[in-house]
Amino acid sequence: MLTLSDIAYRYPDAAKPVLTGFSLRLEAGRVRGLLGSNGAGKSTVLGLAAGWLKPDCGRRACAVQTAWLPQAERLSFAFTCLEYVLFGRAPHLPYLAVPQGDDEAAALIALERAGMANKADRRITTLSGGELQLVRLARCIAQQAPVLLLDEPTDMLDPAHVVQVADIIRQLAGDGCAVLLTTHDIHFALACADDASLLRDGSSLADGPAAAVLDCANLERAYGVPFRQQPVPTPCLPGRT
Repeated sequence: MLTLSDIAYRYPDAAKPVLTGFSLRLEAGRVRGLLGSNGAGKSTVLGLAAGWLKPDCGRRACAVQTAWLPQAERLSFAFTCLEYVLFGRAPHLPYLAVPQGDDEAAALIALERAGMANKADRRITTLSGGELQLVRLARCIAQQAPVLLLDEPTDMLDPAHVVQVADIIRQLAGDGCAVLLTTHDIHFALACADDASLLRDGSSLADGPAAAVLDCANLERAYGVPFRQQPVPTPCLPGRT
């Protein structure tokens, strides 16, 4: 559904490229985790996948709409949750048009899927961090895009909200969506993602099934610190082992 082929990208005035020779393929019905150290190029990959950034060389191919969940954003106005989720309908509206009944219905369904339908009339400025993240995810769902690009979707969430977000992502994949997410949470990536891409210094270090890519040897090479395999308490995702 979306491919990046042999991509290189350098930000203006940067001393060196942030990505070199990077390739990635997203497939319908699958979740791909994108991991790597800070500055490895993960958010840049999302920007290129969304089409917001143009590669210096290489090729982006995507014939469908993408939905974007940024890692953080400023909330300047106290919109209700429903009003906020309705922003996800913008790609479906003619220029200067306002949302209609079908758009509100789609937004309410998205809030329901995110478990936030009972908060539709709440102001987003009164929500907890976990609740706000679910509403932001509902905005992506309301867009009804075949490809979802999620930047750190579980950042700063408690385990219960991590499970809830992961369950939503798996449901979207079950509906046929292709999902690309960045994360620093290795347990979350192993539990939620089908495939993984591991970045180091702007290049792909390993790519393939998540369980094969995210082993101790690859993680040590990516992050430059020792890893060891040991059991730790991990939230259980519905339908996943």
